[in-house]
Amino acid sequence: MAIILNPEQRIMVESEGNIVVTACPGSGKTRALTSKISYELERLGSSKRRVIALTFTNRAAEEIQKRLDNMNVDTENLWTGTIHAFCLEWILRPYASYVERLKNGFTVIDEFRQEKILAELKEASDISRFESVSVKWNREGCIKQDTPIKQYIADEYNQKLIQSKLIDFDLILHLSFSLLQQRPQISSSLSRIFKLICVDEYQDTSDLQYGILGSIVREGKGLTNILMVGDPDQAIYDTLGGIAKSLDEISLEIGGYSIRKIEFSGNYRSAQRIIDYYRNFQLTSIDIKAVGKNANSDTIIKFNNQIFQDSIVEEIAKIIRDNLNNGIPAHEICVIAPQWWMLISMARRLKSLMPDVQFDAPGLSPLPRSHDNFWFKVARIFLTDPSPDIFVSRNRWAEEIIRELKLYTNQSEINTDHGPLTARNLLNFSNKAKKSFSNDIEGLVFLNTCFNNLLKFVNINIVSYTLLNEHHNSFFNGVVERLSRREFEGISRSLGDFRNMFRHSNGVVVNTCQGVKGEEYETVIAYGLLQGYVPHGSIRDEMQAELSSKRLLYVIGSRAKRNLHLIAELGRNRSTNRELEAVQFTYDD
Repeated sequence: MAIILNPEQRIMVESEGNIVVTACPGSGKTRALTSKISYELERLGSSKRRVIALTFTNRAAEEIQKRLDNMNVDTENLWTGTIHAFCLEWILRPYASYVERLKNGFTVIDEFRQEKILAELKEASDISRFESVSVKWNREGCIKQDTPIKQYIADEYNQKLIQSKLIDFDLILHLSFSLLQQRPQISSSLSRIFKLICVDEYQDTSDLQYGILGSIVREGKGLTNILMVGDPDQAIYDTLGGIAKSLDEISLEIGGYSIRKIEFSGNYRSAQRIIDYYRNFQLTSIDIKAVGKNANSDTIIKFNNQIFQDSIVEEIAKIIRDNLNNGIPAHEICVIAPQWWMLISMARRLKSLMPDVQFDAPGLSPLPRSHDNFWFKVARIFLTDPSPDIFVSRNRWAEEIIRELKLYTNQSEINTDHGPLTARNLLNFSNKAKKSFSNDIEGLVFLNTCFNNLLKFVNINIVSYTLLNEHHNSFFNGVVERLSRREFEGISRSLGDFRNMFRHSNGVVVNTCQGVKGEEYETVIAYGLLQGYVPHGSIRDEMQAELSSKRLLYVIGSRAKRNLHLIAELGRNRSTNRELEAVQFTYDD
């Protein structure tokens, strides 16, 4: 299926060498990126070469893969996923024998176990559990803290990981970077495999990530090119280490090779009035012009800082109802808050007030998003039903499960009583295995039964394989830990709710600013736009706080096609966000 590209997009797709693309919101970034990947796959010239597509989230990786599937592109020579998954698959697992703490096996710790360890260390050190303690490594191999007690906690945390043969996401990057520095021949070897490394949302790339990718391109001496696509104005992960490096800085990382700069300035998403509004928070100088069907549409832009917290659910419900009555589909309406904890009660109360309206609140799933856990990947197969829309995706998931099962059991082939395990018979087994269960059964009981049946099907005794068993324990402990949290008290544990995590929803989206990044809606309703929430109260530096505020407000505003409702409610003992309050704009009544 041919994709129509504008001149800017076509230049990016057909250009050779290293490229950095600054793409404004709604400029067709993902469309151009998938077209570039397709273009390069057709021109690989060797079955041994690969195109790599790195995304900030697993959801974004799935979206790229889905679009390529719809274009009927052969993706046999494409690898797509997050930078952490990339480091695990291409650097740490193949070369673990060179790393002392990895050579005897390792497991990636899940977020709940990580939080539990840190909480226990904070309690033992008599500091608040809400106090931020960084576990991020720098290029020098250090975790730097601003107080001695925090440094002690970070060091103790690392020792506990070593003792349990665990690594976290930050260690994945640190160990990968260190390995490439100590053994540059690994980078050289990888560069002979990778023709192009595409980096989506490059403004969210951390310093260690730049170092890892730069090492591969640099050692390749021209064999590997890099394409980085993003928008510095949407760099909302600066508190997680994201940096939008300059062209010169990126060139230095990759060995001084030249980089072509391209700008996408046409917005196909929003009305010009919406664009003019969110440009109040823009930090770059790109002149964004509406060029899509909504360019001259009527808009609603409202700012409410007079409503009290106690009335906010009813107000948001009224806005949703008005939009539905005006013909806007539920999935084109989004409710945004700056922090997760604000969404839990909001989603529940909206569902209670509007039982006839469907809602999509992914953060309320009882299943944590442990994408790097083997059993999470197995759960995904059992919790999704056969469908033409996800046939290719499920087949790819099944192949990934078989590949990892071979790795964890050190077998060249996984055999069943009926012959070698294939993606097809794995999917057939999962489809038949779940037919006897109703949606009312408890999700954990369902998964535990399915996992045990699968192990019998493939003739594997999990106790004999340490890593497989550790992943199993980590998966179930993560679910139990999540469900035990106060904010999840009373949440349904039925199989139906477990399945909702992977089911495409047509409901009103309830999510965070970070969770809707890259998405678009006819109507956006954002609340909690208060100082200390936007930006997060942990940001102490005034200048950094202002930049963070503007970027978050820019992301919120740029999700809307035609309607934008901004709410800074009273009653939370916080003032309206300063950058929002300072905007001079003629809002609608």
